[in-house]
Amino acid sequence: MRQIKIALLSGTRDETGFILPLALIALVVLAALSGALLAVGSTEVPIAANHLRAIQAQYLAEAGLEDAFDAFRVNPTTVATAPTLLTAVPNLNGASPTLAAFGSYTVKYQKTGGNTIRVISTGLNADGIATKVLTAVFTNDFGGSGGPGILTGGDFTINGNPTITGTCGNIFVNGNLSVSNPTVAGNVLATGTYTVTGTPVIGGTSGGGQPARTVPNVVPSDFLIAAKASLPASEVFQMKSDGRVLDGNNNLLTTLTSGATYRYFTYTSGSTASWSQTGNTGSDGAYYFEGNVSIAGSPGSNLSPWKASILATGYIDVAGTPVMQTHLTDTLLVAGTDVWVHGNVSLTINLPGLVAAHEQVNIQGSVSMSGYIVAQGAGSSSGLVVSDGLGGNTTITSNCGSISPPLADQLRILSWGR
Repeated sequence: MRQIKIALLSGTRDETGFILPLALIALVVLAALSGALLAVGSTEVPIAANHLRAIQAQYLAEAGLEDAFDAFRVNPTTVATAPTLLTAVPNLNGASPTLAAFGSYTVKYQKTGGNTIRVISTGLNADGIATKVLTAVFTNDFGGSGGPGILTGGDFTINGNPTITGTCGNIFVNGNLSVSNPTVAGNVLATGTYTVTGTPVIGGTSGGGQPARTVPNVVPSDFLIAAKASLPASEVFQMKSDGRVLDGNNNLLTTLTSGATYRYFTYTSGSTASWSQTGNTGSDGAYYFEGNVSIAGSPGSNLSPWKASILATGYIDVAGTPVMQTHLTDTLLVAGTDVWVHGNVSLTINLPGLVAAHEQVNIQGSVSMSGYIVAQGAGSSSGLVVSDGLGGNTTITSNCGSISPPLADQLRILSWGR
């Protein structure tokens, strides 16, 4: 019994003070957790704040691109005259008072091609910590894949057996369209009615009731500005209504009396001056006429076309058998009122050429041309033609490709992002 008692006593431990170390360990763990939570909490606030600033800068940069798009849409010539170096975009509306409370944006642009620009918008949040840069490419070039080779702002009649071919051999009419026997490679569409009186051959879609398409504003003086900017002064001729003839630098070349001729154009004075070409010889150049122009001669040949761009504040009447080619890039005939082409005319040899009128364009006879036709349909003041039309055995070849400035189409976004 004694031995057993001794054994029991020797197995007993003294646990006095054991709870203190456990409490200390628990306090250390809790302190560590508290410190970690405080550290996480203290960093979450600036992280959230920086995220908010980045979002604000992003939206401000996007607002800058939207503002620039609207500015270029309102003033499309700004695209055509864009500088080659990055420059601040003019005529921005600026951030609204609500948006300005969150920061600001700056927008610059530069030319990247004909009627195509690169726009860079930088958003900066209100405290100046976060920035965001976005880049977009805008264009309002006329033409391009799928565009219409013939575009009018009013009713259009196709009679006879014309042929409209090429990769952009499409017709779009903002008005009523009547066709007889044309052969058209692409689409034939109208916003109004579509009436068939013969057996047309249409390669694409045809019909009326389409959404309207914007027709570019045709202003001959815009093309004069382009000619002065891109051609030597000696190749630009300004034929004034008072008989004066100026070069591209506005230097006086000569002053004509009524009935006198300069570079094969005969001047006739009047309340509306007129200029006529009746011979078989033409002088190359870009011509800007104040008044009406008629070409009834036969200058040029297939081997040696007459290289001329005819711009007129009044109408342009082309008959005879001229063979013409553009002198100012992509620009053949641009009228402040009407264009009437009839007879046996060959326009543009292996080059696209624009035939455009502020009012109407009517092409009849055995006419052969390559390029685009644009009739804005802004009234009918000249009386030369009263409606847009195409007829006879005319052949129009429209291959997709941008028309150089200053003719502008609807502004489009080619790309948008970082």
